[in-house]
Amino acid sequence: MGKLQPRSFERIRSGEQIQISTFTTATTAAAAGVTPAKFPRRLIFLTQGLSGTPCLAYSDGTTWKACAFNATAT
Repeated sequence: MGKLQPRSFERIRSGEQIQISTFTTATTAAAAGVTPAKFPRRLIFLTQGLSGTPCLAYSDGTTWKACAFNATAT
């Protein structure tokens, strides 16, 4: 028998979009109960993240680390 795949993998394979939680800032995420310690390795979208610039942030288990969109990948 094959391994059972978690529902999340089924959704990715079927082409469903993954919805990332959106917050204004990391402070509003914490106010909603989404803290980096509670959700290690979680990805969130911040509309006012880096000095008012939208960004993604991920939890390292201690703090939220921001990933800017305005940088150019090389």
